[in-house]
Amino acid sequence: MSDTPNIWKDDDDAFTETSPGMRRRIFNGNGMSLCLWRIKDGAGPTPYAGHPDNEQFGVILAGHLDFRIGSDERVVLGPGDVYWAPKNVPHGDSRFIGDPDHNNEVWILDIFQPVREEYRNG
Repeated sequence: MSDTPNIWKDDDDAFTETSPGMRRRIFNGNGMSLCLWRIKDGAGPTPYAGHPDNEQFGVILAGHLDFRIGSDERVVLGPGDVYWAPKNVPHGDSRFIGDPDHNNEVWILDIFQPVREEYRNG
């Protein structure tokens, strides 16, 4: 744990490709994790699963997310929309519709509490 504040500047080179068309950048504090995604149009689908140790908020910053959360019903979210997945609630089966003004990408900010351990080292 640290009491030293930190500032991260916007840096496209700091993103890591996790699978074709999907790049992320991880930020960790003492009790939470942020994951900024930049996802190419047409990527997906992603797995449909929950997180046993974390609740998760997702904020759509650019583009559109077509996904499921806790049911078989599909939902399409756009810029400014927010979702919340409590611990163990399945979500995903995601398809991504890119924004031409953002390099045909979908930008999503995921917020996890507590720190997502698999994200601990970026």
